[in-house]
Amino acid sequence: MTGLITIRDLLFSYPGSPPLLSVKELSLDQGRIAVLIGDNGCGKTTLLKVMAGLLTPGAGTVTRSADPLVLVHQKPSLFTESVGANVAWPLKIRRIPRREIRKRLDAALEMVGLEHLENRWAPSLSGGEKQRAAIARALILNPAVLLLDEPTSNIDAPSVETIERVLRVLAAEGTTVIMSTHNLASAYRLADRLLPMVRGSLVPSHENVLRGRALDPGEEHIGRFQLEEGPVIYCPAARGTFTRAVIRMEDIILSAGEMVSSAQNHLAGTVATVLAEDSELVRIELDCGFPLDAVVTHRSVDELELKRGSTVYATFKASAVALY
Repeated sequence: MTGLITIRDLLFSYPGSPPLLSVKELSLDQGRIAVLIGDNGCGKTTLLKVMAGLLTPGAGTVTRSADPLVLVHQKPSLFTESVGANVAWPLKIRRIPRREIRKRLDAALEMVGLEHLENRWAPSLSGGEKQRAAIARALILNPAVLLLDEPTSNIDAPSVETIERVLRVLAAEGTTVIMSTHNLASAYRLADRLLPMVRGSLVPSHENVLRGRALDPGEEHIGRFQLEEGPVIYCPAARGTFTRAVIRMEDIILSAGEMVSSAQNHLAGTVATVLAEDSELVRIELDCGFPLDAVVTHRSVDELELKRGSTVYATFKASAVALY
């Protein structure tokens, strides 16, 4: 993978204000979806604007090795013209031949499901339709990197589903997608990489987001989730289409031997990495036939003699698994 956007030692603040961003290092790969999550005011939108080149950092570097790079804002601004005219506008101002514009306009509108609204007056669209039109206007440029600020915020469920589908297709075709969201369910469904932010800095994620599919529980009162690259794990019984299982690292118990308990999931694993996060917690990266991370105290590391290559057991309840 090649890092299409690389950030090092980034600092950003407005004149006379304390630093809003402090990002030590970040590299975003081609064909992946990275999702920024965090509370209002934590710096997600500011970081997207710095990545897009709309804001200049006071220190550090932002290296962009792909073009074009396009940012879709949270509240899209559409001209008082038709949907088609809005979406085609980036190509018209670049004097692209009319036949090429027609071809790319049709493809962009079809991708976001607005082909039947090409002649609709843009201001009359619903919130979800306006967001999809804004995304189509970005897609018509065939971006190598697509940045989106809260693309699924306050819009209807069908539009959320359409936007998520579009982003998955783009990533599969090689586009790098970086988005911010408050919608954790959407983040879990989409993210190849979660990027939590707190007070302007990126912090480690404490959640395992596992790909796979939920199996039909039938008449049973417990569910099963087939991991994409791994075994079946137990989870709450649920009917529907679920492709992500999320397990908080704090909910995983590590032991030197297999535990006898009411927990349904018991997995043998090998310690791949021992990484101190702070003065209290240590992240343990396990190979259980699939990557699984847990956090424990420094005391637990000593008592269990956890080091690279150690064999341990990971135990967690079915109820600790959330499906998305």
